[in-house]
Amino acid sequence: MNMIASMPLSQSELHSDPGAAVSVRNLTRSFGGPAILDQITFSIAPGEFVALLGRSGSGKSTLLRTLAGLDPAPPETLTVPAARAVVFQEPRLLPWKRVWKNVALGLRMPDAKAKALDALAEVELQHRVEAWPLTLSGGEAQRAALARALVREPKLLLLDEPFASLDALTRMRMQALVASLWQAHKPAVLLVTHDVDEALLLADRVLVLIEGKIGIDTQIPLDRPRHASDPGFSTLRTKLLASLGVQG
Repeated sequence: MNMIASMPLSQSELHSDPGAAVSVRNLTRSFGGPAILDQITFSIAPGEFVALLGRSGSGKSTLLRTLAGLDPAPPETLTVPAARAVVFQEPRLLPWKRVWKNVALGLRMPDAKAKALDALAEVELQHRVEAWPLTLSGGEAQRAALARALVREPKLLLLDEPFASLDALTRMRMQALVASLWQAHKPAVLLVTHDVDEALLLADRVLVLIEGKIGIDTQIPLDRPRHASDPGFSTLRTKLLASLGVQG
């Protein structure tokens, strides 16, 4: 029961696009009704951090699952790296395996344990490597899930609302951790979130799904590290909230 998306890709998907880590071309997704995604086209550059916003039911998770290979799509619509990993809202740790074994799950290499321990140290869980998942706090469990993704050295890291179930302080710590890990490893990142402030704090660029299409595609020209009090933050926040139908 492998919770990391690492499914085999077609030759079309494996083709290297020198200009983008991810390329989506005229992608349409429907499941017996109106299109959830309607002729979506966008790209993500190598090492770029992109946040995806949208109202509930706008197709955010559908798009992420498609990029992860969990919902197959016509190969001509996608170019994605073979090395990719997903962190979900729930940690999805196997309760009958120690923490380090959860991180090493699916690795086929003689030094799998050493790599798992290194990844756990990066997320500051070196003191919990032999713990059972059910003894972890919510933040610790999500850090273990993040370590499980990073140990695979993904070129594309997909984050599906990974902080949504955490309390406010733990969420802030996790946001800072993800920012530092991204700067260290530089995968392309797609973060699905409902939180406009989170998108502005973390992303290079924000996409907003509106009625099945990319309604907003905007760069975030703010220096890092970022704070809600930064000049320009409030203006961008108001713009993004308005695109979601919220008066900021």
